Amino acid sequence: MKVDLTQMLIVFDEIIAPFTNEEQGIYWFRTTRADNLIITFSFSIYENYVGILVRNSSDTVIASVSMKNCFEIRVLDEHKKCIEVVHDNSPGRCFLALASDDILEYTE
Repeated sequence: MKVDLTQMLIVFDEIIAPFTNEEQGIYWFRTTRADNLIITFSFSIYENYVGILVRNSSDTVIASVSMKNCFEIRVLDEHKKCIEVVHDNSPGRCFLALASDDILEYTE
């Protein structure tokens, strides 16, 4: 899977060290918004999957998306914190806007 890790480090507040394993190509990122929503973004470069969790400060998951067979993670706008996850041979697309009211959108 294609991903620019430098851009991901700019968009998210932190990399979650205990879960990230660079040798296996597994990365976990987290950001906390001003409204206390916590967005966790994980992916595997070699296994081509992405997981997204949106939760509040009391650890109640509000939304969760898991995607398999991902082709690329694109940072569309570093300042607005917009990310797109796309598949190679299927129409699935996930759009994540960390600083927006519409945080997560998945379309096929």
